[in-house]
Amino acid sequence: MDYGRLLRRAWDIIWEHKFLILLGVLVALGSAGGGGGANVDIDVPPHERGPDFGFRPPDLEGEWGLPAAFIAVAAAGLIGVVLVVGVALWVVSTIARGGLIAGASAVDSGTLSDFGQAWRAGWQKGWTLLGIGVLPAIPGVILALTGLGAAAALGGMYLFRGEIGPRLANIGLVAPLVALACVLVPIGLILSLLRTFANRACMLEDLGVFASYRRGVEVLLDNFGPALILFLLQVVISIGLGIAFFLPNVVMALCCLLWPVLLLVQGAIAAYFSTLWTLAWREWTGG
Repeated sequence: MDYGRLLRRAWDIIWEHKFLILLGVLVALGSAGGGGGANVDIDVPPHERGPDFGFRPPDLEGEWGLPAAFIAVAAAGLIGVVLVVGVALWVVSTIARGGLIAGASAVDSGTLSDFGQAWRAGWQKGWTLLGIGVLPAIPGVILALTGLGAAAALGGMYLFRGEIGPRLANIGLVAPLVALACVLVPIGLILSLLRTFANRACMLEDLGVFASYRRGVEVLLDNFGPALILFLLQVVISIGLGIAFFLPNVVMALCCLLWPVLLLVQGAIAAYFSTLWTLAWREWTGG
C-alpha cells in the first residue's frame, strides 16, 4: 500500500469536493464531548483559600421566591431538553458518517456526487448505522447501570453501625464492579475501533448490523499490518495537528464568534480521516 499516495488522495478528494467537509462538520457536531473529572470535597483553611470575588449562586427559592417544586420541574425539563438535543445531534452525526463514506467512495470511483446524494445514502442506511453506533456503547451502559446499583447498595451498607458494613461493601460490591469493568471496558474499546470498519461494510457492501461487524473483523484481520500502520499515521497526524492548532483552538474556543471556524476545522479533519479509511477499505476489498 502506497501510504503517501493514499494521504494525498484523501486530501485532494475533500478539497475538490467540499460538501464532504460539510458532512464532516455534522459528524463533529455529534462527536463533541466534554471532559469529565472527579469531584473531591476538601476543606481548605480560610487563610489558604483563593480570593473571594463575591460570586454566589442565586438562591432561587429564598431570594427569587420560586417554589421548590417549580425549581425541580424546571431542572428536570432542562435536563430533558439537553438529552433530546444530544440524541438528535448523535443521530445526525451518525447519518453524516454514512454520507461521508458513500460520498468519498462515489468520488473515488469516478461517480458524480453531492451533499444531497451522500446524505440520502446515509439516511437510507440510518437504522443500520445507528445500530452499529449503539453496539459499542452497550458495555458502558451495562457498567454504568451496575455502578449505580452498586452505589445504592453501598450507601445502604454504610448505614450499618460499626465496621462490618463498610468491609462487606468494599469486598462484596467494589471488587466485582472493578472485575466487571476489566471485562466490559476492553470490549467497548474493541467495538469502538471495529465501528470504523463496520460502517464501511454497511455503506459499501449493504450489510446489516452484525454482518457489518463480522465483515469488518474479516477485513481487519486480512489487512492487520496496513491497518495498524494507517492507524499510527492517523495518531501522528492528529498529534501534529493538535500541536499546530493548539493556540488557535484556544483563541477560537474563548471567542464565541470564532466557534463556526473551529467547527469547520474539526469538520475538515473528520472528513479527511473518514475519506482516508474509505479509500483504504476500497483498496483492501478491491472496491
